[in-house]
Amino acid sequence: DGSHHDTHGGALMPDILLSSLRRGMDSVASCPTKRCLTVYVAPWCGHCQAATPRIIAVRDYLEEKGVTTRVVVGKDSAEACGNYAESFGPDTLLDPQGAWPVGGVPHFFISDGSGAVLRHQGGAPDTEDPAAFAAALGLP
Repeated sequence: DGSHHDTHGGALMPDILLSSLRRGMDSVASCPTKRCLTVYVAPWCGHCQAATPRIIAVRDYLEEKGVTTRVVVGKDSAEACGNYAESFGPDTLLDPQGAWPVGGVPHFFISDGSGAVLRHQGGAPDTEDPAAFAAALGLP
């Protein structure tokens, strides 16, 4: 299906500060729970738009499992990023300048409390079921 699963020993989430829609600044590397899912999407990305309801559903599912999910919207104008970020809520992070050079979108990163990347993959799992979606990413 073209998606790839990588495990990089020693890779860290970038410690860059991004502004959220309405909650101030947050570091991409911060993870308040044992594991975090960070999803990077872009407004012009059809696959991202199609996956939006599934990303929101998996975020709600993982929250119950003690996994924090953050969404970063980037690679477009501030206005386009802000408009798309509204879909995900006030804590969505914005990266219109592309400070975080993520390759393809959507991209899913699993990290731990120290900011270490445990796993990442490009492309959204092809399932409507939040539990199966999370399992495809290696969560919870």
